[in-house]
Amino acid sequence: MRCFLLIISILCAINTALADSLDIQLKASKIQLGESLEFECVYPSYLNKPKSILTLHLWVEDLNRLKTWKFRYPIAGGKAIGSIKIDSSMKEGAYALHFLVQQSPLSIYGSINNFIKKDSVISMILSSGKEIIMDDIKTDEQGNFRINKYIFEDSVNFIFTPKQKKKGKNDALNISLITPVDSVFKAEVSKTLVVQIGKKSIELPKATEIVFDPFKFRNDNTIPEVVVYGHRKSKEEMFNEKYATDLYKREDEKIISGFENFTMIGYTTVLDYLNDRIPGLRILQSTVKPSKSLFTMSDTKTDNSENEKLYWSFAYRSSNEANLFIDEILVEPEQFISFPMSDIAIIKIIPPPFIGGWGSNPFAILIYSNRQEFKSPTNKHSFTVNGYTPARWIIKY
Repeated sequence: MRCFLLIISILCAINTALADSLDIQLKASKIQLGESLEFECVYPSYLNKPKSILTLHLWVEDLNRLKTWKFRYPIAGGKAIGSIKIDSSMKEGAYALHFLVQQSPLSIYGSINNFIKKDSVISMILSSGKEIIMDDIKTDEQGNFRINKYIFEDSVNFIFTPKQKKKGKNDALNISLITPVDSVFKAEVSKTLVVQIGKKSIELPKATEIVFDPFKFRNDNTIPEVVVYGHRKSKEEMFNEKYATDLYKREDEKIISGFENFTMIGYTTVLDYLNDRIPGLRILQSTVKPSKSLFTMSDTKTDNSENEKLYWSFAYRSSNEANLFIDEILVEPEQFISFPMSDIAIIKIIPPPFIGGWGSNPFAILIYSNRQEFKSPTNKHSFTVNGYTPARWIIKY
């Protein structure tokens, strides 16, 4: 009996040691508003898998007000570092820092719900800001796939389209996506520390006295906003009414919808897509600069494989002056060209003479970026995926 109790005691001691085996180094345990909470986490070498990338979850808890924040970082080579600036809006008091390690790296599992044999290879477009990555994804015989080679910060947009275009209404993919790091998990190892934010001197509770409650960190369960659209007006018409100002509205304007436009997503740039889609609009690109008497020229300042400049030229009927806008802000051609296709709500062509433009007899091409209220809840081919927290971040109340 004594031997049995001794074994239990040893196992409890081992579990306690594992639960507190993370080496966390803080730059300071008392942080003023405007300063940064800087940490370095070292994962135990005897637990770390060679060349593996793990996930460190940092859950910050205001012990006085039951408010929480969530962050996550990649553990590469057994180490993770982070810096979180304390905004002036933060309340002074005691905060618990819960560090938990999950064995899974950030990976994405997908399944095509309307899978057919032609979809054994699908196209994936990943966009974040001005950066766009295109890749082909192979599925198994049931239409399942995995993405595990992208390590990214903040959040990015994933858009999936058929590799082989299908005719008719069944062109859209219906995809389910799962990210295991967003699921409930059992921490491999963990550690809790307590810090003070602010100038007031307070007695901090002991970290051993704080019980980590994961239910405090669940997503807000409030009912999401419901937007009901009428049947008489299309989505692009309602968008145009709400977000286009009077200067950029004309009865003779041409509007192309980006909503549920799966053909548009398959193009690299908006100019490639617009070619031959608007009668009278002509867009060309060349490494030779054409005559200014024919077109208004804009070079993208991007070298091709032979280090020659690439020129874009625009014309619309009798006009030779193109003005390019993003959300009604005049932009350079390289900004216009690099705008992610998946974020386009509508494209407008305003014929000459456009009174808000520059040049003689000008016309305008406008991109309007999509807004959350117009994103369809039934959209199953486009997803926003949260990545890792940037190494430097800011926490606000």
